[in-house]
Amino acid sequence: MRDRSWVKSRIAARILLRGVRRQLQERDRRLAWKLSKDPGVTDRLIDQALACICAEKQIAPEDYNAIVRSALAARH
Repeated sequence: MRDRSWVKSRIAARILLRGVRRQLQERDRRLAWKLSKDPGVTDRLIDQALACICAEKQIAPEDYNAIVRSALAARH
């Protein structure tokens, strides 16, 4: 059985990937806002989920690093 925070973090990571590809929908924005308020969805879990998804989709490490950098830049 999967932990709820892990599942939510994977959803947040998928939203980040859509954002990098500029394919966000209004639904994604609303869900991202809700997930950002959830105390169980931490930056660390999102990073781990993003790394897991990138490995599953065979995304190059350079592209993974670019995604992380763009997500961090968007926060500031």
